[in-house]
Amino acid sequence: MRVLVDGRVIADRYHGIGRHTLELFRALPVSTDVELVVLAAEPPGRLTAWELGARPDVWLVPVGAPVVSLSGQAWWVRLLRQWRPDVVFAPYHLAVPWLHGRVPVVTVVHDCIFETEPAFAPSLRMRQLYRLATRMALARADAVATISHASRRDLRRHYGLAIDEENVMPHAVGDQFRIGADDRTPRPANLPSRYILHVGVRRPHKDHATLLRAFHLLSQRCADVTLVLVGESDKRFPDPVPELASRLGLQRRLLWLPRVSEQRLVQLYRHADLFAFPSLIEGFGLPVLEAMAAGVPVVASDAPAVVEAGGGAALIAPAGNPVAWCEAMERVLADPSLADRLRRAGRAAADRTSWQTSSMATLNLLRRVAGHAVEEVMA
Repeated sequence: MRVLVDGRVIADRYHGIGRHTLELFRALPVSTDVELVVLAAEPPGRLTAWELGARPDVWLVPVGAPVVSLSGQAWWVRLLRQWRPDVVFAPYHLAVPWLHGRVPVVTVVHDCIFETEPAFAPSLRMRQLYRLATRMALARADAVATISHASRRDLRRHYGLAIDEENVMPHAVGDQFRIGADDRTPRPANLPSRYILHVGVRRPHKDHATLLRAFHLLSQRCADVTLVLVGESDKRFPDPVPELASRLGLQRRLLWLPRVSEQRLVQLYRHADLFAFPSLIEGFGLPVLEAMAAGVPVVASDAPAVVEAGGGAALIAPAGNPVAWCEAMERVLADPSLADRLRRAGRAAADRTSWQTSSMATLNLLRRVAGHAVEEVMA
C-alpha cells in the first residue's frame, strides 16, 4: 500500500497538528507492504518531515506550495498522477485535495475552536470561510478522524458528522518528555528558582488573561514565584499579555520565551514547580500530557478536551475564573503532599498513552479505506 502523506504540516507554525503528524509516523513500525510518500515543506524547522527521511519505507518529496492554497491544489493533481498512491492522508483537513479521482482521502479534523465562539476566529469573514472550507473538505474526504472524544462531539454538533469510535486517534507523549521520578538533574542557573510554566501560542482561546490575573493575585501571597510563558504571539489576533502585565505590574515576575528548542522545552518542564493550562477550549491539550510525563503537577481548566487529556490526574479549575485559578495554584505550591500526588498521578496518566496505539489505529484506517476503494473499482 502506497500512502501519500501531506507532511507539510510538520512545521512549527502548525503546533499540535504538526506534532501529532510527526509522532504518528515516528511510531509507525516499518512494514514491507507499506510505502510512505511524504510531502515536506522547505526550509525545515524545529518540527520537520525531513526527520522521517531515515526510514527505509519513506520517500520525501519537497513541496514549496503553502499548505492551504490554490497552488497547493495544483500540486496535488501533479503528485497524484506522479506517485499513484493507494490512499492520501491529509493531517490538516483544509489541505484535502479537491480533485483526487478514485484515490481515497483520509483526513483529520483536530478541533472546532473557530466554530465555538466568534472571538476565537481572527475575523467574522475568516470564520465563515473556515466553516465553508471545512464543509467542502468533509464532503471530499472518504474518511475523517479526530484527536479526542470532545472534538468528536463538537464535530457532530457543528457539522452533523458522526465519527466512529475507532477513528479517534488521541495524542500521546514522546519519550523525550518522560522524566523519571528519580531524576536529579540540577536546575540551570538561567531559570527562576520557583516558577509556574505555561506552554501555548497566544490566541484568545488559550485565555492568557485569566492566567495573568490569577498570577497577579497569587504574587501577593507568593513573592518568590515567576510565571514563565512559552509560545509566540499569533499576529492574526491582538495580544493582551504585554498591556495586561504592565497594568498589573507583573513585568519583573514574568518571563516570556516566544520560541524554544525541543531540548530547552524539556528542561523547562523538568524544573517547573507547576504547570498551568487555562484554555477555554482545545482539540486535545497536548502540553498537559507533556508536563505530566515530565513529573510536573498540573492545574488545568474544565474545558472538556483538556479534562480528557489530563486523564483525571490534573487539579481542575473553572475556566475564566481568576480567583479560583489563584486558589488552585496556591494549593499546589503550598502543599508538597498534594504536589507529589499530582506528580504520581500525572506520570501514570502519561504512561497510559501511546503513540504506537494511535499510529496503528491510523494505519488500520488507511488500510480499510484503501481496501474499500479497491473493492469498489473491482465491482
